[in-house]
Amino acid sequence: MTHRLAIVASHVIQYQDPFFRRLAKEADIDLTVVYCSDAGASSYHDADMNTTLRWDIDLLQGYRHVTLRNFGFGSGYTRLINPGIVPSIALNDYDAVIFMTGWGSISALLGIVACRMSQKPFFLYGDSSFPPAETTLQAKIRAFFIRTIFRLAAGFMYSGVLNAEYYRHYGGSPDSFFLLPWAIDNDRFEEASRLSENQRRSMRREYGIGNESTVFVFSAKLVERKDPMTLLRAFERMNYRRDAAVLFLGDGELRARMQDFVRSRGLSERVHFAGFVNQTDLPAHYGISDVFILPSLYEPRGAVVNEAMACGLPVIVTDRCGSIGDIVQPGENALIFGAGDDAALASHMDLLTINGSLRRRMAQRSREIIRSWSYSTGVEGVKAMLERVCQQQ
Repeated sequence: MTHRLAIVASHVIQYQDPFFRRLAKEADIDLTVVYCSDAGASSYHDADMNTTLRWDIDLLQGYRHVTLRNFGFGSGYTRLINPGIVPSIALNDYDAVIFMTGWGSISALLGIVACRMSQKPFFLYGDSSFPPAETTLQAKIRAFFIRTIFRLAAGFMYSGVLNAEYYRHYGGSPDSFFLLPWAIDNDRFEEASRLSENQRRSMRREYGIGNESTVFVFSAKLVERKDPMTLLRAFERMNYRRDAAVLFLGDGELRARMQDFVRSRGLSERVHFAGFVNQTDLPAHYGISDVFILPSLYEPRGAVVNEAMACGLPVIVTDRCGSIGDIVQPGENALIFGAGDDAALASHMDLLTINGSLRRRMAQRSREIIRSWSYSTGVEGVKAMLERVCQQQ
């Protein structure tokens, strides 16, 4: 039996596109991806980085897709307003619909209404974790709204352990959960990060990094939520700073402030800013590094953690990272610190600077763990969901 499946996606995301190709190859799945925006497929302006960029890998190949006209504006619920989503869902004979947009937009709500009108089962998918306290009227109204939406859903595609806990918190039944890991193209990152010793030395030399330095890499936008300043303060506090270096991949509003901090503290020889690094060159930058750090104040998931692990790096993240409990395993491939605690982060950085054997063991565990957190696992999760839908019809 062939199952007709629609996936509603907010825009073209470099991590999701390869999964759609993989899913479309399944003989028993007839896939259509409905995009609410063409952002990502062509050049677009990233407000956080204040730059125009275009992904330098092939996208939109190998699967059927349609792009709806978007009348959205601003951020939040109004960013996606696609009236065309109603006929796109209601007038097609889909067996199930997955909303990869989550539920936080007008288009998602319109799509849910279309599913209810045409009696199509729909499943929600997102990266939400850490439900906020319901102590204010606004928070209580938000929680009531989410619980109402969740009651309407046929089930949930969960992206990780903490995401599943989020669904349960708002009334989702674990019997209706199907694993769709928040994954990346592990093979591409692993292969492209394997550098020869000469390549590694040469690339480090371009940034002024010595071959013996333990390199801590940060890959994200330089914005408040990612909290790169805590990493700089931690680096300044390190006891073994002379044996280490920090490499920042990304751009954003905090860059000038960070560079001022580096200059004023005399850290310029050991802190390096690469700016925005596109997908093709990104794995090699992980390849010249030794440890990955994500100091976010709040990180629903963090696909950059997957990237670093596929490239064989130990990871240091805050206790507000949504990957904890599945791919981020404390004491095995990861060290955890309290968000904003630069002293604790400095201690972790010192430990991995002086303990090479621990660093190598954690690196190996990262590779082992990430292999099962893959698109293939996601395909199996979608197929299990479709089988359940078939049984209930």
